[in-house]
Amino acid sequence: MDNYCFKFFLLFLAFINFTLAQTRTNFEIIDSLINSIVDDISSEIISEEIRIESNLQDKVIENRILNSFLRKFTVVYNDAPAKVIRLDAFRSRINYVFASKVFFKSSVVKRNIEVNLYCSAVDDRRVLFSRDFKRVYSDYVKTDEIRTLEDKTFSFTQGEFVGGSSTLSKVIEGIVIISSVGIAIYLLFVIRK
Repeated sequence: MDNYCFKFFLLFLAFINFTLAQTRTNFEIIDSLINSIVDDISSEIISEEIRIESNLQDKVIENRILNSFLRKFTVVYNDAPAKVIRLDAFRSRINYVFASKVFFKSSVVKRNIEVNLYCSAVDDRRVLFSRDFKRVYSDYVKTDEIRTLEDKTFSFTQGEFVGGSSTLSKVIEGIVIISSVGIAIYLLFVIRK
């Protein structure tokens, strides 16, 4: 009996956790993807001190990457002998794809977030690696939540709708629904006589 009560209690906690869980913002997801990339980079570098050289244009992204590196390494800012990590390019892409339809209007969209960081590591004029690190995240969100998930001050957190229905497919869908209803009503009266 105690075992069933314990299972019920765990199930109840899981249900409460699921219902109270909030959707993460695009900025939070991009930050966690950056942390994942830095974890991958740090596994390839065997050193406690690094020097960062950045060619990134967006200083917010650069600061997020530097914060992630500061958790793993001691960052040196002078010309001391240390492994050099060059941040060459960063790109984030967010798009929304309509997932379910409720009579011409989609209520749920699939959110796809892709983060690419191109960087290289050099140690004593020897290239350790030079490659593109890529992370992808996907989930489903309500269409009404999109405004709260995007941050208007940061352009890299704003996405675009792709792969949605075109105007022609919406017209065809409307014609199919109206004709189906018309045929059903016609058959109802024909069969009734």
